[in-house]
Amino acid sequence: MREGPQLGVDAYGVRRCGSVMPVCKQPVATLTLQTFAKVFLGRRLESYYFLHMPEEITSQIKRLAPLIEEDSDVFRELTTFFGKDAKIEMHRDDLSKFLQDNRTFEVVRVNGKSYKDCVYKLVDNYPEMMESIGMLRYYRAPAGYIKWEEIEAAEIAMGNELTMNAYGWAPDAWTVFESDGSEHSLVAIVALDSLL
Repeated sequence: MREGPQLGVDAYGVRRCGSVMPVCKQPVATLTLQTFAKVFLGRRLESYYFLHMPEEITSQIKRLAPLIEEDSDVFRELTTFFGKDAKIEMHRDDLSKFLQDNRTFEVVRVNGKSYKDCVYKLVDNYPEMMESIGMLRYYRAPAGYIKWEEIEAAEIAMGNELTMNAYGWAPDAWTVFESDGSEHSLVAIVALDSLL
């Protein structure tokens, strides 16, 4: 099996995959803040901004949304999204923004031939996504190395399909996980306005 480029760390402590960095809205700021926390302020500030341990994630979800049951799909996928295996770490504020009052939550899973195919299936098969007020999503990469440029293209396609709707999302964030499978997949955790 062909080995892909290995994750390295540049002079500023930012993880890189080959010569391509992931391009997204919130994770870029997250990576910058993470670097600042590690290099200049030590682990204490980093642990304040980022959720690392499963029990931290679980306790935060229970505190912010006590009505979400621990054995529910939404709870499980939130713990996955903020888990330590994510290739882009998420800021804990993303969780508090997502679990605001007056929201209901859904989980949608799609598989496809490519990341972009997953995005089109999400938009075409689940039109209620157009009514979202927040979305956390993660891609699962097929076995092998992660092709960041293809994920970036999928995110651009997502923005084009949803036009202006996504700009009001709180939050709008994505990350990536490696998998042992051969198929591309996308899991979206969606927040909808419960007052509508």
